[in-house]
Amino acid sequence: MLELHGRVVVYSVAGCPHCIAAKKTLRDNGIPAIDVPLDRFPAVRTWLKEKTGKTSVPQIFFNEQFVGGNDSLERAMRDEEHWGRLLSDIQLNSAKEDALVIPHPSEATDASSNETRMSCEADPLADVVEELRASSLPHHHRPSLFSSSVTAFSGQEFVEWYKQTKATNDSEGVCVGSELVEKKYILPVDNSVQDFLNNPKVFYSLNEWRESSALNSGTSESCVVEDAGQLAEDLRKLVLRLYTDHISSDGRKVDYESMKSSDGFSQYEALARQLQRASVEKLDQDGRKAFFINVYNALVIHSTARSGAPSNWLTRLKFFDRTCYIIGGRKYSLNDIENGVLRGNSKGVVQLFPPFGKSDPRSKISLIQVDPRIHFALNCGARSCPPIKTFSAENINEELQLATESYLELDEALRIEEGEPTVIHLSSLLRWYSGDFGNTQEEILRWTARNVGRSGGKAEALEKALESGKWKISYLPYDWGSNSMGGEE
Repeated sequence: MLELHGRVVVYSVAGCPHCIAAKKTLRDNGIPAIDVPLDRFPAVRTWLKEKTGKTSVPQIFFNEQFVGGNDSLERAMRDEEHWGRLLSDIQLNSAKEDALVIPHPSEATDASSNETRMSCEADPLADVVEELRASSLPHHHRPSLFSSSVTAFSGQEFVEWYKQTKATNDSEGVCVGSELVEKKYILPVDNSVQDFLNNPKVFYSLNEWRESSALNSGTSESCVVEDAGQLAEDLRKLVLRLYTDHISSDGRKVDYESMKSSDGFSQYEALARQLQRASVEKLDQDGRKAFFINVYNALVIHSTARSGAPSNWLTRLKFFDRTCYIIGGRKYSLNDIENGVLRGNSKGVVQLFPPFGKSDPRSKISLIQVDPRIHFALNCGARSCPPIKTFSAENINEELQLATESYLELDEALRIEEGEPTVIHLSSLLRWYSGDFGNTQEEILRWTARNVGRSGGKAEALEKALESGKWKISYLPYDWGSNSMGGEE
């Protein structure tokens, strides 16, 4: 280990592959570093952006000398003269105390806020559901030629059953039936019905997914399900912790096999089953956006840990179409979440029709307006996907902007080759979902210039090219290789 008079400071976030890689490189070269995790010291992020002009992480300093991110660190190491000056500075010179913000540990956000609440408040209604499930009341019901339910009963039948079982009256039976619908223990068979009705012609069915292919199928925990936003918050914290605990020391691979056998993964699966009764329709637009981005990323990790990563284009198509969760009593595949909900029920890349039909109750969950920045928040498990991040309803717009700027700062997402004409190399994400960014190539470039951030000169270079009118777009190849250990190279 080098003896230093100065210091090396790395500003990072948990689970960031480039941060992990940079810290490993420093360790391998015997260079001790001070790690400032921005997720525990969020106030430092504003200062860092003002100081560096960067929104991505890591950002590395040798004393007061700003090195940059992981790529910049690797380039500096390959330049013997530059690397020698950096090492000489930290070995010979003390750091100026006021040059960098290094917060005291006592200033960190409460560590407990990053812990998932796994306590379970027993829901008294769960006992009613168990009695209902064991009774002879649920029966086969076919409302149409193309649909049926084997656990159905009319509202009137339920009220009569509850009266006899509990020796009570109609009013109490309707009240309990309404609570069961509210908490999604039972679901209306007719999608046009919203409430519980004491009616012989209005049918309901148990929210049962024991035989489903959904990854969170099975009997859900008999817990009081918090509001969907709180449940998503717990899920995002737990999946981020799993990801961080099982990423390789160089930040390049995830050990999904080890993750699958961990206690944390068992906790995650139990928590994911509670999604079956999540009332996502109660979330506002920002809440839904954060909820479904987090659930999408968690579902990808869950599926990869359970079944492995897709290995070719055919298995990849099946992966996005068939990998699903039960959310609020309805199935949502990865395609349903991305295109049906987050993209306002738009056709996907290889889809002929929007995911949700007019009578599909999931269409009511779709976002009203498409936010193109979601494409830099969703991680599908491929190497070219944006890094894993998690999002909160309260700060979703700021967090999406940060994710977008951070991704576009990377050369594998946006690279500008000045000349006659200027060649603008863009991530293939902006080609596949071009309609979300603009109606013409010029509109897409103007959107990119507005959202790339002002660091590194990319925004200015784009604006200059657009002003000259001499430019062309080239789309960068997308690396579909898996980020799992043992995945395809």
